[in-house]
Amino acid sequence: MKKLYALITILLITVGITNAQDGWVTHTGDNRVSVKFPSTPREAVPGSFMAVDKDSIAYIFTIVDFVQVAGIDSVALAPIKTTPEFAAQLKTGMSQSLPDVTLADFKIGTWKGFTSYTSTGVDSKKRKYDIFMFIIGNKMYSMSTIAADGIGRRGMDTFLDSVVVNN
Repeated sequence: MKKLYALITILLITVGITNAQDGWVTHTGDNRVSVKFPSTPREAVPGSFMAVDKDSIAYIFTIVDFVQVAGIDSVALAPIKTTPEFAAQLKTGMSQSLPDVTLADFKIGTWKGFTSYTSTGVDSKKRKYDIFMFIIGNKMYSMSTIAADGIGRRGMDTFLDSVVVNN
């Protein structure tokens, strides 16, 4: 789990400004999930992709393989992934990795039949963090945005609505 939190921290630290393009670009993360970005994403760290739009909203897509980062396979993950304790561990780890961000509790839900988690946060610069994650097998797919205070959710909604899961 520490590697997961370190990966997310590195990703958030590496958010920079990129040139925005018109239209959204489809990015295939692996053989299961693809998502659209406002411009061509760049790989910040292995498994994490990001792009920034013309309003300086950062869009981040990360794939975390629990077998690789924590030694937890889908069989071990299945009975714990829907528990409040697991969601609380996700929040605790992210909070430790992002000490400047105050995160709301992770809400557990179901998205397209998969266990999902949502949260929001804010940092000392009043930037807003919107986080959506879901688990398929032993992988967690995370879509996040970081936006300045006063910027609407339209981009986040477009980002989330673009997620495609292949069978």
